[in-house]
Amino acid sequence: MNNQSTFQNIKDWFTFMVAVVATIAGVIFWVQSVNDDKLKIINEKISTLQEDMEKIESRNNKILRIVGRLEGKLDK
Repeated sequence: MNNQSTFQNIKDWFTFMVAVVATIAGVIFWVQSVNDDKLKIINEKISTLQEDMEKIESRNNKILRIVGRLEGKLDK
């Protein structure tokens, strides 16, 4: 009878530990999935900003070329 109760105790503790690990893993996966939508929105905004910055840089390069040409004509 002592062996059976010891085995039952070990079995109960093992079951408890597996349940705790499964609960922790579930919480971790849940927290990660909750932030997916927010991260997606932030990434979209970042890519929009990057596109806008590229357009601004391109326009600035054109403006600098025009200013350079005008300066060259003024020097002559």
